[in-house]
Amino acid sequence: MDALSQLTELLKKLPGIGPRQSRRLAFWFVRQDQAFIQSFSKTLLEARSTITVCPRCKRLHPKNSAREFCAICSSEARDATTVMLVEKDVDLENIERTGTYTGRYYVLGGTTSPLDAHPEKKVRIESFLALLANTNEPVKEVIIALSATTEGEDTYTYIEEKIKPIIKERAITITKLGRGLSTGTELEYVDKDTMVHALKRRS
Repeated sequence: MDALSQLTELLKKLPGIGPRQSRRLAFWFVRQDQAFIQSFSKTLLEARSTITVCPRCKRLHPKNSAREFCAICSSEARDATTVMLVEKDVDLENIERTGTYTGRYYVLGGTTSPLDAHPEKKVRIESFLALLANTNEPVKEVIIALSATTEGEDTYTYIEEKIKPIIKERAITITKLGRGLSTGTELEYVDKDTMVHALKRRS
């Protein structure tokens, strides 16, 4: 396999990139000058070495030797009694931009579907169960904030079933974003007004 084909195969691993798009991107990259390629490579390596995963919420954040958790989890201004479950980091970032939510988060890392034989491999459910079971965590409400898609609905059902024993034992409330989100809506594209409406009407 030549270098261009290898690059094409690597680019196919990017989210939402198919064979044709990866080939176009491969051609685009090899046409760039050496300075751009070096800058791109350096920045990518720096991002990989300076960004880490928060052990509590699983979001990506800049490494900081002064604290164990990310800025959101470490902030005393955040409501530690409320945890919002989101699929991915970009969903979290979009919600943060709206300024409508002041609690903490947990990034599931994916969604499930009815055809999954092992849904536990698609989402970070075990570490979330451990977080809820930890009596040092003052969680009183879990908000499941997933995209209004078939996968989002299936993931909601799966998560609800898995956490049911713990929320019953610890008297934790489980809620879901209100139907301000139209069917098929991806959470990363939701605007401020829609998010305010969805949060107020959660149930």
